[in-house]
Amino acid sequence: MRYSGTHFKSSCMKMAVTKYLLFWAVILGPFLPLAIPCNVTGIWKNELGSVLHIQIVGSELQGLYQSAVETAPGATGPEQQAKVLGVVNHRGLQTSVAFSVLWEGGSCSSWVGQCFQLPDGKRVLKTMWMLRSMSLSPADNWKSTRMGEDTFVCDC
Repeated sequence: MRYSGTHFKSSCMKMAVTKYLLFWAVILGPFLPLAIPCNVTGIWKNELGSVLHIQIVGSELQGLYQSAVETAPGATGPEQQAKVLGVVNHRGLQTSVAFSVLWEGGSCSSWVGQCFQLPDGKRVLKTMWMLRSMSLSPADNWKSTRMGEDTFVCDC
């Protein structure tokens, strides 16, 4: 069997690229952070004391949010809790999430963030949130949306 010059050049190129990548992997490997997949199922607590119960079913996020704070008395309902619905992205080493809550008083909150598995085994969910409160008129619309960030730590 005879090999063409093109086949030989292609094989040599593949070998050269492989050696090049291997060289840089050995040199840079110790300096690159190791990403560990993160499981978001569990009971999470944020810095204000709110508790988030998450269960994952396929790519859907379901659960319950128990709020420790309210923008106005009764805004979150008598038990200050609501059903959580969202999605989770398992593609990649760090899991991303987006979930929402519709409060009994008519406002809604949404979070988007990423789960991190730390080297010590703890899981942290870093999120940005947006709260939309009811507005009585278009003139009051400007003060009906709030934004912030939450860090949830899993009680796992």
